Amino acid sequence: MENQVIKDTEIKGIKEDNVRVRFVGKVASFDDKTGMFEVENGDQRITCLPNYQESVKLGMSELVLVTGKSVAADSSFEVRADSVKKININDYTNYEKYLIIRRDLLINNGS
Repeated sequence: MENQVIKDTEIKGIKEDNVRVRFVGKVASFDDKTGMFEVENGDQRITCLPNYQESVKLGMSELVLVTGKSVAADSSFEVRADSVKKININDYTNYEKYLIIRRDLLINNGS
């Protein structure tokens, strides 16, 4: 795997091709045969295609942390997922708080 900076974001923030991203959300659908799944966060959804060796079975509405590379697809984006980890509600809440604090720091520091 290449050394590329991972962009912590929300699903709606995935707007660039060929960028490593990390985001959280709920599993909206999962295909047992292909391993392809959709993750949603609020009214935003993104399709994720597995790009990893371990077998991960995801259940509907499970909270997950996804890391992978964004790929332009038609008029939106998909993610080639390198890692999918099941998380709990506390992890989810803390990640959302982290994104807010991070965004505020970047805005206030001009980055």
